Amino acid sequence: MTSAHPGPRIADLVIEGAIATLDGPTGLGWVDAIAIGGGRVLATGRAADVVPLVDAGTRTWRLPPHLAVVPGITDAHLHLGMAARAATNLDLGGVEGREAVLDTIRATHRSLPGDAWLEGHGWSLDTFGGWPTAADLATVAPGRLVALWSHDHHARWVSTPVLELLSARDLLPADQALIRRDERGAPTGLLHEAAAALVEPLLPAWDSARRIAALTGYATTLAALGITGVHDPGDLGDDDDLDDGPFLVRSLAAAHRLPLRVTASVRERQLDAAIAAGWRTGEGSGLGDDRYRAGWLKLFTDGSLGSRSAALLAPYEPDDPRGRPVGGPAGLATMTHDQLRRLGDRATRAGIALQVHAIGDAAVRLALDVLERLPRVPAALHRLEHVQLIDPVDVARFGAATIAASVQPCHLATDADAMRDAWGDRVAATFPLASLDATGALLPLGTDAPVEPPDPWRNLAVAVTRRDAAWPPAHPSVSPTEALTVDRALRAACIDPARTAGRTDLGSLTAGCIADLVVVPVAGLLDPGDRGQHLAATRLLATLIDGEVAWQDPGFDP
Repeated sequence: MTSAHPGPRIADLVIEGAIATLDGPTGLGWVDAIAIGGGRVLATGRAADVVPLVDAGTRTWRLPPHLAVVPGITDAHLHLGMAARAATNLDLGGVEGREAVLDTIRATHRSLPGDAWLEGHGWSLDTFGGWPTAADLATVAPGRLVALWSHDHHARWVSTPVLELLSARDLLPADQALIRRDERGAPTGLLHEAAAALVEPLLPAWDSARRIAALTGYATTLAALGITGVHDPGDLGDDDDLDDGPFLVRSLAAAHRLPLRVTASVRERQLDAAIAAGWRTGEGSGLGDDRYRAGWLKLFTDGSLGSRSAALLAPYEPDDPRGRPVGGPAGLATMTHDQLRRLGDRATRAGIALQVHAIGDAAVRLALDVLERLPRVPAALHRLEHVQLIDPVDVARFGAATIAASVQPCHLATDADAMRDAWGDRVAATFPLASLDATGALLPLGTDAPVEPPDPWRNLAVAVTRRDAAWPPAHPSVSPTEALTVDRALRAACIDPARTAGRTDLGSLTAGCIADLVVVPVAGLLDPGDRGQHLAATRLLATLIDGEVAWQDPGFDP
């Protein structure tokens, strides 16, 4: 028997077939059988090894050779509330070209009641061909209240009625540099970075019932993809007192209404309330469940590549077809060293670890300078989010300081052309996954949904091939020497999020671990395809959380 747990001695479920436990430092840790009881792995090994744990009440699944079990995936950067709400709104992701975007908005406008808001997301500066305006919206949705997040959620495109409403309520400051204006100084309809939040008080309120229905429905969608847990970095619209964010998730978890494990973070404006409530990184609900843990304090040191506001050490390329970056020639730093240090000191004294958004190499360096000197919080690691562009001299600092690099490989595929336009030869230093791994750093992978679709298999395929499976075969990979192996990528999606959150009982399928697992076709794991096409095409047969079925394909009968 490969491993055994001194818990319940009779299994609720035994699965026989190809089981990837991720045991050991490398490889997939294949065994032939796994026994599950009381929500945990009791034993793994050969089929004969688990026979002593079987009685008349034990269910047995016998998988055919083309299927395998792997640990459930934790998306280490998924905005749960935003993604749940975005799933109910217009999605412009994948709509290419200015006219196609406007046609889609026109069709949605015509389908809505006259006084309804048109909310959505997914347009991008690069695919639209420039910055959109309120005048564009007036041609396809005249008189409509429209608020559309950009693909990267770092800019909001709003209609003239929204600008008028903001002005009437004195919510449109004349000196706000993050409001894009024309040559006469009039707002054009683009709100960048923090200015995008100006719209929040105007949007239709979500009552508790709608919010809960959206969250639980979206959690089921995630389960169907093999995602059994998320690290939620919080939402722009979360209230200051935590009730509609972490505390709502906590209550749903305690009531067993959430088929998902959530580690929920707070934003800067929520820090006072979090400290007053005794909120501490790593703590559970205290209500007898294990589906909720308190996460990190989420802070920002720059903007994004898509909105040309990521903070760089050197200026953006002068011939970038999308024009001048936001904030200055080298982008926008949204926080100073002293501001980040003061917030970090206050949070860590209260037992709250930090996760810091840093996309450009200047933002990464600033964040590392601060986090390296902050006290460690016992329950979890400090972490940097996105780290798309890292100066090579800073890569080793992650492993040396035990700072997790929370990366979303899917952004590499979506942003490849924009990176070449905006960063030129620096694209060679983007998403240095293999180099970060070589330092011993943890690489918790995520998708950043709703910025990207929450498909973990596409994410894994990009990590392994450094390209999108949908690209033409002749399209080159981006710095292919920075690719991860399949087993390392899967560990980064399963084990690294757990270890970043201070958990050793999650992410692998060894004895004593929580029995979160999925049943998938094995083909993509054995041969991801030269373009990642086989791994990206992986689709689930079943998802188990705490050893119980959370989602199952109707055609799967084990």
